[in-house]
Amino acid sequence: MRSIKKTTNKYQNKLIVLISTLNYMNTTFEQYTQRDILHYFNGNMKRNNQNPIKLKTLQNYLYKLEKIFKVTKNYHRHLGVNMGTEIYYALKYTKKECYRIINKHFRDKKKNKYKNRVNTYYKKTCVKNGSVEKWECSYNIYNYKKEKKKENQKSIEELQIKKYAQKCNFKSKGFYSILDLKIDKDNKIKLLKIFKRTENYFESKNDGKTNTNQSKSEIKKKELSRILHKTKCKLESEGYNSDQLKTQIQKVYEQYKYKPHFIIENDKYNDLRQIIDKLKKSVEHVKKDLKEDKDIRSNIFSILLEQLKRKVGIQVLIPILKDYLNKQDKLTYNKVFNNYYYYELLKLVENKENYLRLG
Repeated sequence: MRSIKKTTNKYQNKLIVLISTLNYMNTTFEQYTQRDILHYFNGNMKRNNQNPIKLKTLQNYLYKLEKIFKVTKNYHRHLGVNMGTEIYYALKYTKKECYRIINKHFRDKKKNKYKNRVNTYYKKTCVKNGSVEKWECSYNIYNYKKEKKKENQKSIEELQIKKYAQKCNFKSKGFYSILDLKIDKDNKIKLLKIFKRTENYFESKNDGKTNTNQSKSEIKKKELSRILHKTKCKLESEGYNSDQLKTQIQKVYEQYKYKPHFIIENDKYNDLRQIIDKLKKSVEHVKKDLKEDKDIRSNIFSILLEQLKRKVGIQVLIPILKDYLNKQDKLTYNKVFNNYYYYELLKLVENKENYLRLG
């Protein structure tokens, strides 16, 4: 008897190579990307004289290893806009055990296909016994083929009717009752046309009413706008500049309006937190500036009072000093250190009458 050569499915072989590649990546690198995996995987394929694959195909293989073959645990985490994604593919079993599971899957699949072919053959073929003649077998096979052809034709017509119903884009589900009727294809299509015309008539009557069936994308955009408005109000209450916030929030909306889930699902993604931190750094904090100005004014008042109290009486000096500082648009420590304020006040105090007249 001739020996039968054991053949391996190309897809099966690629999955085996991918398991080997993942095992190497996990033992060699602490962190890697899908492109790193693709580089080493295609290197293995070239050494085996096989064609390399693309990244999309690799992603498909990685998904199937977890969901269908159940030999890996796939970790993915999105780090935010322009930050990339963390990945890690851990083998649930040893490398050899993963090989065994994959090979068993394809072996079982091959056996099932074989059994199905055998069963199909026996269904189509009449088994001759003592009470059945050859011509009866042939007649039964003919009837079976005829019935099968009729069933196929019926299923094709049902599919055509369903496709027609989908193209009609019905607003209600009433058309399902027409599909269940036991009538031929032409009559079903006639009834569907009548149903659609009736629906269009009532829809034209209600044109003035607001359409409540908003698309999912519109709902998500509204939710995005609501969250950003809430964020703006919160930052305004903390003392950040309202006009600057309005401009920056609008830019954020334009950036995320086609991918609002990164903001809406803020328990899953960090984008909203990062945006708030960025706004706090870039937008002017009004209350903080007022407090700093008040502190500078108080410090300068104390310094000048200390410098001038030996030359002028406190009762005379304090009102003149307060009035002078209030008239200054902006107070700076430089003018204190170079004695600009000191000499200005000294002149005013020496000529008090002139100062009060000017004031």
